[in-house]
Amino acid sequence: MAHAPEGDAALPPVNQTLIRVVLLMRLLGWVWLVILGLVALTTGEGIDVGVVVGTMVVATAGTAVTWLAVRRGFLGQPWYLIFDGAVTLLLATSGWLSGYGEFITGGYPASWLFIVAYATNLPRTTLAGLAASAVFGLLHAEMGLDATRAFSSLQFIVFAVVVGWGFDALRQRERLRIAAEQERAEAESELASEQERSARLRERSVIARQLHDSVLQTLKLISASAGDATEVRYLARVQERDLRRTINEYQSPFDDSFRARLLDARAGVEDRYRVEIEQVIKDDAEMDDRLRAVVDAVTEAMSNAARHSGAQKIDLFAQIQGDALEVSVRDRGKGFDPELAGTGISFSIVDRVGTVGGTAEIKSTPGRGTEVLISLPLT
Repeated sequence: MAHAPEGDAALPPVNQTLIRVVLLMRLLGWVWLVILGLVALTTGEGIDVGVVVGTMVVATAGTAVTWLAVRRGFLGQPWYLIFDGAVTLLLATSGWLSGYGEFITGGYPASWLFIVAYATNLPRTTLAGLAASAVFGLLHAEMGLDATRAFSSLQFIVFAVVVGWGFDALRQRERLRIAAEQERAEAESELASEQERSARLRERSVIARQLHDSVLQTLKLISASAGDATEVRYLARVQERDLRRTINEYQSPFDDSFRARLLDARAGVEDRYRVEIEQVIKDDAEMDDRLRAVVDAVTEAMSNAARHSGAQKIDLFAQIQGDALEVSVRDRGKGFDPELAGTGISFSIVDRVGTVGGTAEIKSTPGRGTEVLISLPLT
């Protein structure tokens, strides 16, 4: 079973933990072997120094290869498992070859069992422990050690079972965790899909209701007023206005839209005074108290134009440019002399905008119409 390198993002978290455990045990086994080798060189009598030194060199090289296996991602490869087992077997014979009965291999063979547990599973790790116990048992017998020492080789079986079970248990928990996460993700995805389907159905219901309440009703009114061209034209314009407003609502990213409020105000004036208001509204913003004051002022400007100008058509222009809002309400009606006008215009328009930090300018010439210019900084 091949494993990815430790830094691989695709490597499961439990495998990263197991790799660290394997590497730590190999380092501990190497340190143990080196310490026992140094002790043998300084206190042992009649030992083969070359074998002891060679054993430490081989153990150091084997540990370096283990580190390389972790970095390059072949720690779990079968060929590396066999290679490391051969190195471990060679080191296991060093006590017999050197004539030093204390077995200077230390914990290195035990660290091999960790690699077996990482690369395979509990049954195979147990077999590896049996093999290690058999080898060490034969070496103990060959060196003529007492039965107690020979019996201690059985520790590798116990060690293999514990390590193999521990690694398998951790992997099983990881598989259960991943399965649970996948099930939860599937459930969340299914719930999200269901919510999306419900939202689409609600949207379709709203659209159907709007079409029924507006388009169908208007068509019936148009049919009933077929002989009155003015009424038919007005009803058609009302329907066009309502459809455009519905489209703007669906396109707007805002819950409470300045554009929608302005269109509502325009529709109210049109319906109340039966005038035609042509609008151009560029950009949009979320409503707040300042924009609400502007909408109120614009509503008053359109109402004044509809009531007093005598014009059948009013122009509404609004845009958000940079950090400022600009609105214009213009008619080509009677006009008036601003100096002779009363205070009503100032109170209803200029003061409303002024209280929220904006300005309103009223331009009018008798016989040439009126224009109300509103500006509001948005910062």
